[in-house]
Amino acid sequence: MNFWQKEQETGKTREELKQAMPFADDFKFALLIPGIRRAGKTFLCKQMLKEKISLGIEPAQTLYANFEDPSLEPYLSAKGLDELYREYRYFINKDKQAFIVLDEIQDVKSWEKWVRIMLEKNENAKFILTGSSSRLLSKRASIVMTGRKITFTLFPLTLGNFFLFKEYEQKRFESYASMEFLLSEYIEYGGFPAIVLCEKERKRGYLKELFDDIVLKDIAAKYGLNETEVRKLAILLINSFSSLISVKRLKEAMAAAGSAGISPTTINRYLGYFAETSLFLFVPVFSYKIRESMRYPRKAYCIDTGLINAVTLKFSENIGRLYENMVAVQLARKHGIENIFYWKDSTGEVDFVIKVGANIKSIVQVCYGIKSAREREISSLLQAGKEMKCDSLLVITMEEEGEESVSGKTIRYAPLWKWLLE
Repeated sequence: MNFWQKEQETGKTREELKQAMPFADDFKFALLIPGIRRAGKTFLCKQMLKEKISLGIEPAQTLYANFEDPSLEPYLSAKGLDELYREYRYFINKDKQAFIVLDEIQDVKSWEKWVRIMLEKNENAKFILTGSSSRLLSKRASIVMTGRKITFTLFPLTLGNFFLFKEYEQKRFESYASMEFLLSEYIEYGGFPAIVLCEKERKRGYLKELFDDIVLKDIAAKYGLNETEVRKLAILLINSFSSLISVKRLKEAMAAAGSAGISPTTINRYLGYFAETSLFLFVPVFSYKIRESMRYPRKAYCIDTGLINAVTLKFSENIGRLYENMVAVQLARKHGIENIFYWKDSTGEVDFVIKVGANIKSIVQVCYGIKSAREREISSLLQAGKEMKCDSLLVITMEEEGEESVSGKTIRYAPLWKWLLE
């Protein structure tokens, strides 16, 4: 599986390669690439190694090890990692600069301690580590790797990447009508690379299987949880996408589904696992008071609209909520989910507030059909802008575009597809 053995399949190149490559040159830090299952972490890492080889390093200066490979089972410990590394140095690359990918490292015991020691020894090696978000970014790993890591989270494909994979040129599309069929496919089946490239008749089946793999293998099995309860809760959440959720409401829904014995504490713990694995994104209400922010219900979003449509089967009925879900994922990709909030008061609600440091960067309203609800949506947007002293007001729509001045404030309108390509 290494380039010094034979040429490796690296898949289609995505935009994130250019974004990730600069982080591969600083040997003082390990590069952590967390992400949900099947987001494309392995291919991105192999593309990075291939890019380095194309820039002049020898193939023997790269090492790729996938710890889901059964043959590497004896190495699933810090001692095993050290043995693997020393063998590579002895037989393949004695003393030259090395670029080392440790794929799916989360199951290797004490991996973070070993990597930290290697970095402190100045081994002339760049360590690139991938794994599920929960295990790679655990509290223990964060403490041990403090000051020694850069994190580059990988999401499913952006709309721009989707065009690249489908081999369409963005410049061909100048209006909603000219690319409606592609946007519709992207919303319906999502952005997991393997799903984008497979035959249409197989997409929904693959997505259902992927959903079960994430819920049962990455969450229930790894944390030793009740599979039936976890799956019921995951299905309840995915049917509540782009909606407010609370532990109390979820407990009532679980009871109605035959799991009356589940406690609020257990539900809250499961929600934590869903967030850690990136299956769901949870957005709190914006408030300057931490207690108030914790007391209000959160809004739930799924990492990929393809998973939503495979499980809920109500594509046309859910289009407005799907738009909102896509915006949530894109904002999390650009700004980090910890910087995204919703706003609400007694008069109305705004979908997203983007906070950077102590400043409110932007306020975003998502409205698929703005014409039928313009007064209500704009009123809420203006009220939120006034309260938070923010002048960057955006409405994301199906196809309306432009600007208008309302009550002394400039409101920008952007079609979803154009905004996703910005």
